[in-house]
Amino acid sequence: MKFRLFGLALVLLSLIAVNNKAEATPDCPTKHYNGTCIQVITYAKNPTTGTCCTYPNPCVVPDGWQTSTSGCPL
Repeated sequence: MKFRLFGLALVLLSLIAVNNKAEATPDCPTKHYNGTCIQVITYAKNPTTGTCCTYPNPCVVPDGWQTSTSGCPL
């Protein structure tokens, strides 16, 4: 029963993260990706401006950006 609840919670959090995706801004662009990708919140640092952006998965982070799943990269 605990595993079912944990799985359900994980699916719901993933859906919330995807649905709450912020609109792309000049400081936080997204890379086009058409395929299967792990759904894990990914933080990425814009190498030009230093802005920290949040993405629903690592596959849409622009190339060359420093990424982390535990918070904004230093």
